[in-house]
This record gives sequence, structure tokens and C-alpha cells, in this order.
Amino acid sequence: MKLERLTEENVESIAGKRIVCYGRSESYLRELCARFPLQDRLWGIIDDNKRNQGELLFCGRRLPVVDSSGLSRINWEENILLITDGYYKEGYETLCRNKCVADHLKIIYYFANQDTEYELAYRERYQTHALENIIIFRSGPQSSIYVKGMDFSDNARALFEYMLAEGYNERYQLIWLVKNPQDFGMWRRYKNVDFLSFDWAVSENREERDRYFHALCLAKYIFFTDAYGFARNCRPDQTRVQLWHGCGFKTRVNFVHCEKRYEYTTVISETYSKIHQDVYGLRADQMLVTGYAKQDWLFHPIGNWLELSGIAKAKKYIFWLPTFRAAKTGLDHLNEYDVKGQTGLPVVHTYEELSQLDGILQSYNIVLVLKLHPFQDRKKIGSVEGGNIVVLDNERLADLDIQINQLLGHADALISDYSSAAVDYLLLDRPIGFTLDDVEEYAESRGFVFPDIKEWLPGKELFSFEDFCCFVREIGEDVDSTGDKRKALKKKMHRYGDGNNCKRIVEMLGL
Repeated sequence: MKLERLTEENVESIAGKRIVCYGRSESYLRELCARFPLQDRLWGIIDDNKRNQGELLFCGRRLPVVDSSGLSRINWEENILLITDGYYKEGYETLCRNKCVADHLKIIYYFANQDTEYELAYRERYQTHALENIIIFRSGPQSSIYVKGMDFSDNARALFEYMLAEGYNERYQLIWLVKNPQDFGMWRRYKNVDFLSFDWAVSENREERDRYFHALCLAKYIFFTDAYGFARNCRPDQTRVQLWHGCGFKTRVNFVHCEKRYEYTTVISETYSKIHQDVYGLRADQMLVTGYAKQDWLFHPIGNWLELSGIAKAKKYIFWLPTFRAAKTGLDHLNEYDVKGQTGLPVVHTYEELSQLDGILQSYNIVLVLKLHPFQDRKKIGSVEGGNIVVLDNERLADLDIQINQLLGHADALISDYSSAAVDYLLLDRPIGFTLDDVEEYAESRGFVFPDIKEWLPGKELFSFEDFCCFVREIGEDVDSTGDKRKALKKKMHRYGDGNNCKRIVEMLGL
């Protein structure tokens, strides 16, 4: 059995046969059918990701999407198998292990979309070139899910700033892949620092494509915090590092096996090393137990934060970071569910409760800073700002060019739910409260990495509005009711707590 690219020539050789696609991707199918008139011959889709299964309405037809067991029910005399996924090499290896496919097919086809075609051409051009002293950085999700500010943030941003401060740009060219390079002109004053657009991967402008693929094909190191598909065809001598964005409590919904998709990933402890090996299908030797780069910011918060953010001076500050439930338009597939109530917030459901909470905050001279998740649909949150309650959304922080971990060092306490921000904040050994009014519903819809989530929550459990208010009063009165549990879990969840994670990452990689 061999893998063969779908071309004009072999499209004619498979005339009359129906097409079974491997991998659900509507964008791939659209591009496939724009190049080849095959929409009427599509039989269905094989995809082992449960979230992708069911039906796909495409070109007026309902295509069934089933798991690999469906391969045994197909008449291979009348059908061909076509991989419609950027990871076509992985798909081919998986299919070769499927007996019913191996016994009946001599050829498995794959469709190369424009992005893949361009990259394959550039990879061939540079295959004999020596790698150059180039380090690529990228943060945020895939390019189709653009959220302002997320493309220059998180662990990749923290590691980049550390390298810049330590003079790594004297030896390496530090290149960022972002949405709009023109927005980062101020950084180009630094030697060997450049910004390219990840959209240039499919640009019709030859000069833009040349710059993008020269960096991608010849970089020695590639760091990213989420999206990694852009680096799927790297050479064996290129090192890809998934910095990720948090070790938290939620399990991964869209699981894929990542062992061959990057060489290393950073984690914060042996506990999370085992979790990530299981969730992402990684080997033990791929785990770098260094701590997360952005956790270093917690120990060095920005100094003029009140002036920058416009937050009033107070005796104490509590930050509240709820996990999103209803995502922004275009990110609907990430939705968990809508929070019921007037405010759109967990636990504090009505404006009357919000007013009571504000009264308690004012009585203790505490400001509650509500920081919304970057994916949160702001329209789902009511008019909750006022008095001693301040709302910081993603757009505002992006305009200020402030990362949340650069602020959390000023927080006297944190309220979260299942966010990894709480695990980061644990390093500061300050009180944490967890809103758990939907813990059972969340366990069913998303799930947790720990079998008994409550045993692993390093803080006070807040099931009701009364619990929430009680926690605020504790902070106002300097009561730390869960300090012992927090300290015990800190030892299990973190190996380090010294603010030197970036240093460990570059040293462990031998830069």
C-alpha cells in the first residue's frame, strides 16, 4: 500500500468511484471541491474524534461522519480512501494498521490544500540547507480563530522577553508569527527581532511567502502555546516545543495524539507530567518539568498597574477569573453552555446580589477585578461593572499590552473555577476561592483531569452566593481558612516556585 497525492491525472483514473474521506474538515472539503468537481461522489467521512461525528451538511448533502469501525462496512471495489487532513502522514500510518484497509487497498490518496502545497514546495527547496540561528515564536489558537492580543501573549511572550533581556538576540534571530506584523513596529528596534504574519503561509505575494517559509523551514527552534499545525512538516533536526498555556483542572475536549507533533512540552510538576502524557499521548522523555514561562511574571508584577488600568486605589484587591461558558461568535464550537441569570456570571446571578456584594466590598475597601476569558462572549455578561467592581476584558488588556500574570502578583486573593490561572496563582501562596455551582454539570460536559476534583482544589469551595460573600469577608478580615490545604497541594502541583522558569527552559534545551 502506498500514499499518493491527489492530482489532475489520478482524478481521471478513479473516475466512477465514490470517495470516503478520512478526517472531517469543512475547509479542506471546500478547497477539494473547488479544485476538483468531486462533491457528488463524496460518500462520507471517517473521523475518530467523537466531537466531529454525526453529520456534516456540505453542498446540500448530509455526509455521515463515523469512527474507524465504519471502514469495515465499505465496499472497496466501489470506493477510494482520501485523507482530508493536514496531518496526512499520520493518517496514512494509522490507516496502514487497519487490517480491512491494508487487505483491500493498494493506494491511499491525500489531498494537499494550498497551504500544504506551498509548504511541500518550500520544504523541498530547503531540504539540503543547513538550519540557521532562527527561533520562531507563536501564541494563541489556529489562525482561523483570531482573538485580539492572543497572538503575542502567554508563555511564548514571557520566554521571548526573557531571551531578549538575556541577549539571545545577539546570536539568534527571534521571529514572531502574528496576525498583523505592522502592529509590532516598536519591537523591531531590537536587533534580530522580526514579526511575520501567519497568513503569509498562503499569501499570493511571493515575497511574503518567501520570508515566512524561509523562517519556518530553517528555524532551529519553534515555540508555541497552542496551535502547532503550522509546524507539522518540520525536519527531524528542528526542535518544536509546546509551551501550552496552563496546567489546570479541565480535561482536553478535542484530544489528539501529539507524540509526533512536537518534540517537547513544558509542565509544572511530575503530577502534571503524568497527566499530559495521558491526555496528549506523549512520552515521558518529551516532558520538560520546568514550570511555565509566564509564571515568572507573578514574581515581578508591573509597577504602575493602577495608573495603566484605571483601577482605583484600595486596601485589598480580589481578582475573579471565571472560565468562559458561551464563546464569541465564530468560536461556537467551544461553547460549554450559557450561565443562567441576569449577570451571566457564576454564583452571583442577579443584580440584587451584585449590589449586595458591592456593599460588602466597599465596607472592607476591597476592589473586585473581574477579568473575563479571551473567548468569552461579552454580550452574555450583563452590566456588572460599578462601585468596587471593575471589569477587565481581553480587548482592554490587549490595548494596554498587559498580560494577566503581570497583574495577578498584586492580587491579595483570587476567585476562579476550573481555570489554570488558579494553579499559577497557587505559587504566591495566597487565598483562593473556587465557584462550584455548576461542578456536576461541568464534569459531565467537559470533565476533569482529577478523579475527585474537590480534593485537588487548593482553596475555599464556593457553591452559593452566601459562600462567595463569606470568602470576601475572610479576605477583608485577614482570615485564611484553607491555607493548610493550599500549602499541601502546592507541593504536589508545582516542583518550582522561584520565578526562574524561563531560565530553566532555555538551559534544558541547550540554547
